[in-house]
Amino acid sequence: MIILETEHLLFRPLELSDLDDLTALYADPDVMRHLAGPRNRDEVQRILKGYIREYQSYGHSFFATIHKSDGRFIGQCGLLHQEVDGQPEVELGYVLARPYWQQGLALEGVQALKDYGLQKLGFTRLISLIPPDNRASIAIAEKVGMQYERDVEQWGQDFRLYAVEQPKHA
Repeated sequence: MIILETEHLLFRPLELSDLDDLTALYADPDVMRHLAGPRNRDEVQRILKGYIREYQSYGHSFFATIHKSDGRFIGQCGLLHQEVDGQPEVELGYVLARPYWQQGLALEGVQALKDYGLQKLGFTRLISLIPPDNRASIAIAEKVGMQYERDVEQWGQDFRLYAVEQPKHA
């Protein structure tokens, strides 16, 4: 079931059958450098089941991100329920496999999910939690109109919180 489509990408709910692809993604130290390091298959299976539960509860979570030209699983992009400093937030996040970096795909996916979250799902605000040294993700957040708000500590790690709000109608 395709949730969203862009010029180069398809988004669908993650499934248990994505475990091998997700395990390969989470095993790459470069991909996981800003995400607390690589994970083993058992950890990835637990994480995947959590994303599936979130999707069943909320109608969104991380989505499998598929490259349209070849049908390959290239990562995950999504809208995740988080609590930051005691406040509920919806985080726009993504993780793409290294061969798909520097092609504009992360920007394309993040822009589409931002629009999906604000327009279709009606969220009034989306955030991204980005490690301060993750320059590529900071650049993407800024390109889709997110603005730096403050530094936060989450899960024992320091992040810069970027946010975008639903445009106010006059």
